[in-house]
Amino acid sequence: MVARIAVNGFGTIGKRVARAVRLQDDMEIVGVTKTRPTYEARLANKEGFPLYVADSAKISEFREQGIQVEGSL
Repeated sequence: MVARIAVNGFGTIGKRVARAVRLQDDMEIVGVTKTRPTYEARLANKEGFPLYVADSAKISEFREQGIQVEGSL
């Protein structure tokens, strides 16, 4: 059985956790969260991590910046 992992945040620690989980055979990343459309949000997109926004009211801010969002929490 594969553990489905969500990472809260994609800053210094979140990036490392998400990348480490991706290397595991018995785990999968189902998403990472961000609160603002920052460089790290763009990086999550570039690395192929599904991105979720903590506040649904901010989804449009991400999309205006060209950042793909899967949904909100």
